[in-house]
Amino acid sequence: MHYYFYDKRRQFVSLTFAPEQFVSDAKHVLVWAFAQERGKEIMMTRHRKRGWEIPGGKVEPGEKPEEAAHRELFEETGAKIVGLKWIGQYVIEPVDPADQFIVKNIYSGIITKQEQMPAGFETLESRLFPLAVQPFAPGFSPFMQDNIFPLCRAYIQR
Repeated sequence: MHYYFYDKRRQFVSLTFAPEQFVSDAKHVLVWAFAQERGKEIMMTRHRKRGWEIPGGKVEPGEKPEEAAHRELFEETGAKIVGLKWIGQYVIEPVDPADQFIVKNIYSGIITKQEQMPAGFETLESRLFPLAVQPFAPGFSPFMQDNIFPLCRAYIQR
């Protein structure tokens, strides 16, 4: 399964759920953390400026993407997960040819522990949302308002 589309910023995006098409140099992660296996609720975080979104972020130097997924999820939500699974990957081709491609791994896992969010990060709060949430509603991040969220949701639900 491979999908191609343009996002709201006119950047070309390719998304795949086929492991043989994954590239190994991802510098960003996105984490679908569920309240229970095949759960109907997903953990989201409210960014200070952007609004509600799926937790994720950059892979730090010397860090593996899997480690970044655990760290980013905890920093943005206070949640810890088990069963971290690499389910997909997308590549964003920048509009400006001088900019670098963004490769983002998509992971899923089951929340085992919820602690208070660490202080000092860009997120204000976290909470569980129904998986059927509509990301185009007011208060959701522009990063949620492209094809990534509905395509990931459909892949996870199958």
